[in-house]
Amino acid sequence: MAEGQIAGSADRQRVSLTRVTSILLSGRLLGVAFGLINAVVLARVLGVTALGEYAYAMGLVALFGLVPNSGLSTVITRAIALDPDHNGQLFSMAQRTQVLLGMGVFAAIMAVAMVLPQHIVSISDIALAGAQLVLGSLSIPYLAVLAGRARYDLAAVVELSVACLGTASFLVVAAYQGGLTDFLAAQIVNAVGSIVIARSVAKKYLPGSSGTPCSMVGLLREGIPFGAASIVQNLYTRIDILLLGQLSTPAMVGLYSAAYKPVNMLLSFGASASGTLFPYLVQEARTVSSGSFERVFKLVMVVAPAMAFLIGGCAQLMVELLFGVEYAPAAIMLTVLAWSAAANWLYAPIGLALQARGYERAWMAVLAAALLVNTALNLWAIPRWGGLGAAASTLLCEGLLLCICAVMMRRAFGTALSIPAVPACVGATLAGLVTFVGVHDAGAMVSALASLVLYAAVLWLFRVVTASDVHKLVGRFRETAQGHARA
Repeated sequence: MAEGQIAGSADRQRVSLTRVTSILLSGRLLGVAFGLINAVVLARVLGVTALGEYAYAMGLVALFGLVPNSGLSTVITRAIALDPDHNGQLFSMAQRTQVLLGMGVFAAIMAVAMVLPQHIVSISDIALAGAQLVLGSLSIPYLAVLAGRARYDLAAVVELSVACLGTASFLVVAAYQGGLTDFLAAQIVNAVGSIVIARSVAKKYLPGSSGTPCSMVGLLREGIPFGAASIVQNLYTRIDILLLGQLSTPAMVGLYSAAYKPVNMLLSFGASASGTLFPYLVQEARTVSSGSFERVFKLVMVVAPAMAFLIGGCAQLMVELLFGVEYAPAAIMLTVLAWSAAANWLYAPIGLALQARGYERAWMAVLAAALLVNTALNLWAIPRWGGLGAAASTLLCEGLLLCICAVMMRRAFGTALSIPAVPACVGATLAGLVTFVGVHDAGAMVSALASLVLYAAVLWLFRVVTASDVHKLVGRFRETAQGHARA
C-alpha cells in the first residue's frame, strides 16, 4: 500500500464518524436557518404568483443541476480519501472538464427553455438562473477535496459563509423592493462568492501537481457511473416542478414551492447525515465493516417517522406563520411531502452504501425506473389535483424506492447489514399513522402529539431505543462539542 494511502487510512481512523457528522449537521442546521430566511423573504416580497415564476425558473434549471459535475466530485472524494497528496493532475483535469461541461449545460438549458410550449417566465430570467447554476457548480471540486480528507468542519464553514452571503444579497434586494429578475441576479452574486470562498478555504488541502496523468475522457468514464445516478436522481426529484408549471398555473407552482421549502431543507439535512458515510464506506469496502452504516441507518430509521409526524402536526401553523395566510392551501402538500422526505432519509444511506461497494449501475437503473414512474404519475395527477397530486406522486415514488432499496441491500450485503430493529420501527410507524388519522378531528397538533407518544412507546417497549442509547448518543455529541470525540 502506498504511503499516501496509509496516511489517509490513519487520518480517517482518527476522525470519529460521530464527530464529522455532528460538525457538518451543525453547520447545515445553521445553513437551514439562512435558507428559511431566504424562503420567507421570497414568499413575502414576491407573492404567490411571482414566487411560482421564480420556482419554475429555478426548477427548470435544477433539472440540469448535477450535469456540470457528472460524478467528478465523487471521483475526487474517493481519490483523495485513498491518497490525499498525489492526485493533483486528476484534480486539475476535473476542474477543466467541469468548465466545459458547464458551458454545454448552459446551452442545453436555453434550448430546452425555448422549445417548451409554456413560457411562464422570460428567456432572460432563465438565462440568469442558468448562469448561477453553472457558476455555483465550479465550487464543488473544492468541497470534494475537503470531503475526501474528512474535513467536514471546513466544508461546514464554506456552506455557512455562502448561505450568509446569499441571505445578505436577498435582504438587500428585498429592502429595495426588487422583483423576480433582481432575486435571480442576487443568485449570480452568491454563485461567484461560493467559488471564492470554497477555493480560499480548501487551498491548503489541494493535492500537489504529482500523480498519474489522466485524460478528460478517462475521467468522465470513471465519473459517469456515479454522476449518471446523481443526474437521474436529480431529474427524478425536480421533474414535478417542471410539469406543474406546464400543466398548472404559476400560483399553484408558488403554493407547491412554499410547501417544498421546508422539505428541501429536511432533504438537505438528511443528505448531510448520510453523505459523511461515503469516504468511510469506501475504506470499509477493502476491510472489515466497522458498523458505521448500521449505526447511521438505525438513527435515521428512528428519527425519520418522528420528523414526519411532527411536520404533519405543525404544517398549517408553519406555512401561515412563515409565508402568510395566502399560502395556507400549501399545508396539506407539506404534510404529504414530509413523509416523502422521511422515505428519502431512509433510502439515502442505502444508495450510498451500494455506490461505495460498486453497485452504482444497479442504483442508476432503479432511479431511472423511478423517474419514469414519477413522470407518469405527475402527468396523470397534476391535471386532476394540481400541487396535491404532485405531492402524492412524490410520496408514492419515494415509498417505492425505499422498498426496492431494502431488497437491493439484502441481496447485495446479505446478513452483514441485518438490522433487527426494522420490524419494530415499521410497526411503530404504522401504529402512529393509524392514531394520526383516527384522532385527526381533534386537531392536527393533538393527533401528531398522540402519534409521537405511541410511536416512542412502541420503540421503547421493543428496546429499539433505550436510555443507554440516548445517553451514549448525547455523550458522543457532547464530546464533539468539546472537541474530544473518540475515534
